Amino acid sequence: MSVFVPLGMERLKGGPDHGGPRPGRGTGDTAYLLINPPVTDPTTAYHSIPYLVGAARAAGHTEYACVDANLDAFTYLADPARFGAALTAARALRAEIEARSGAPRRHDEIRYRQALAAEGLTATSARDAIRVFQDPEHFYHPPTYAQAVAVTSRWWELIALEMPPGAADGFSMRVKSAVNLCSTADLSDPAVPAAVARPFEGYFADEFVPKLRERPWAVVGLSVNYTSQLPVALRMARLARTVLPGAVIVFGGTEVGDVVKYATDPASAWRVFQDADLIVPGEGENALIAILDAVGNGAVRGGDAFEGIDGVMTRSRPDPVIAYSSVATPGSPAYDVWDWGRYWSPEPVILYSPTRGCYWNKCTFCDYGLNTDRPTSPSRERPVAAVLDDLREVSRYGRTLYFAVDAMSPRYLRTLAAALAESSLDLRWSAELRLERTFPKRAVGELLAASGCVAVSFGYESGSQRVLDLIDKGVRIDAVPDVLAELARNGIAAQMMGFTGFPTETRDEALETYAFLHHHEKLWTTAGIGLFALTPGSIVAKDPGRFGIDLLPTSASDDIRRYVPWRDRRSGEVHWPEAEDRRIPREHSAGFRRTSFDRPFVGGIDAAHTLLYHARFGRGLLPETPEGPGRDEEPRVRLVEEPVVTIPFASVDGLTGVADLMAQVSRRSREHLDTTSGGYRDWLDGTGTARPGSCGVLVLAHGDLVEVPAGVDFGTDNAMTRALRLMLATQARA
Repeated sequence: MSVFVPLGMERLKGGPDHGGPRPGRGTGDTAYLLINPPVTDPTTAYHSIPYLVGAARAAGHTEYACVDANLDAFTYLADPARFGAALTAARALRAEIEARSGAPRRHDEIRYRQALAAEGLTATSARDAIRVFQDPEHFYHPPTYAQAVAVTSRWWELIALEMPPGAADGFSMRVKSAVNLCSTADLSDPAVPAAVARPFEGYFADEFVPKLRERPWAVVGLSVNYTSQLPVALRMARLARTVLPGAVIVFGGTEVGDVVKYATDPASAWRVFQDADLIVPGEGENALIAILDAVGNGAVRGGDAFEGIDGVMTRSRPDPVIAYSSVATPGSPAYDVWDWGRYWSPEPVILYSPTRGCYWNKCTFCDYGLNTDRPTSPSRERPVAAVLDDLREVSRYGRTLYFAVDAMSPRYLRTLAAALAESSLDLRWSAELRLERTFPKRAVGELLAASGCVAVSFGYESGSQRVLDLIDKGVRIDAVPDVLAELARNGIAAQMMGFTGFPTETRDEALETYAFLHHHEKLWTTAGIGLFALTPGSIVAKDPGRFGIDLLPTSASDDIRRYVPWRDRRSGEVHWPEAEDRRIPREHSAGFRRTSFDRPFVGGIDAAHTLLYHARFGRGLLPETPEGPGRDEEPRVRLVEEPVVTIPFASVDGLTGVADLMAQVSRRSREHLDTTSGGYRDWLDGTGTARPGSCGVLVLAHGDLVEVPAGVDFGTDNAMTRALRLMLATQARA
């Protein structure tokens, strides 16, 4: 069943009565459908659609429905009959590959490895995992919670069997794999998004298309905020165009803005969004109201009535018009559009934005949103009194919030925190903030704790002051420990984010970034350090000489420039996007996570589940485990087994894997070869690396594959086999 609001819902009591039609305004009965497409986080709802509906409803537009197709699709696939069929299909695929007389292709070997994820699961595993996430007791029991996370990890391997190889990356997608999301050639070929969306076709046929046919929707909007949503959104737009040929189809969201901003040819956006009539590359509330007004006044797709709407791109007006709206006046977000009990959490975690943009707006690496001369949009603040009114409405649905902001100014933060502390709302919240040196002097930690703050994430970026100055971070690294200590004294968790590889950074400076965390490990809870990737809208890319680098051309296929390769002028070293910094020894990068999970699960920075664990267990994130043999280590519900499977190959490690494909992606990008989906066809069809033979494979809970020593009977459960399983699992994660 879709998550949607009934049409023609009664106006909120006490809300304004807009009455009949007004000059230049629509009648309010324009039926519109807003869609959140897969693939993204199912643990909570993104806040874009509630904001759009809230603004439109305040303007008198009350005929709408909202579909969280991401949540609906995964709920559909988790049905035991469908999940059981996926397990059967995976086993049948392995049997079919094993029965072939010739050597398997590389693509076959990749899929064979993925199909092993079915072993140890049952038809109810996915459904039961979701129930664990939703259960207020099991969710907060880490061993049981880990079982549910393990099922989702295995589940994604099974979903990936139906996708182009390498595309899926958990609840995300790789930007480049056997499908290139940096290429308009791939994105504008309907067969490519359809191939990525293939696992969801059953959901489309059984639930989404009937929703499209429910009534003659005049406007269909797709809110695409992450790159991982883009290919499936394109497929859904094609279905909407087929079912509703007269509807005005609108694409909006952060990812849509990125495609517009990074495309080398302004016309490329219309090749990608070929089923769209309108594109809203920036903030959408005022644009949606104006579109609904125009349609209500008789505008039709292809007409010129949309030409004068700020922030809206049309085919005859392809250049984006940047429109930054006030956040002081719009109506409250409409959080009643979602059935919060269906998300994968024991209670709602609600995203809310008291501010937009960044008050600092100077960091030289930053490149977010439809910006022009600054790293991101200008800072705008909603009056605190209006925020409290919004949060009273929010509290009807949940009491745990994530303030989705770029950066609040210290003054606004203190004012908001004081108002929350004095209110009767009793909320728990988290946000990303700047490392403000005034926190200790003004006892901000005490104020934040009194307001309900349980965790804060910080971009400390680097442990080197020279690099921080190049970044123009406005932070003294020697002041950061005092800021963190102020929060720790008041029980607030700190989540630390940084990166290495900034232009001219030395290896020693990169190591300082890790050393800072090691030296102050008692002051933070979890951390993530990535590798710098240069984007074309950043200050670094606009003024490369200032940072001692030269910009290089992107891969020949990448005409959506999400990144820019560059050369260090001093060393001559060429830098392309990489997963990790090879200069950093493993012992430096280990130990920054309290769990082995990443977003959207516990331990992932700013994840909803992480916030709920902090709210329950404090800044330590996990419950304290009593010492001794009586401690509770076993899951209360076992959802996945760790079987040993015998395969007809000499070594499971000898099978081609996704890592081998990604090595090809990197090589072909650097050599400016074809990196569209067609460019990998010959390689995938080539003979794989497997050798005939036989070996045992231990399928660990999260799907890792480990070869087992010959002669050990893992079917026997005793102290020796348990110890050996533990040793193999530890080695696999090392």
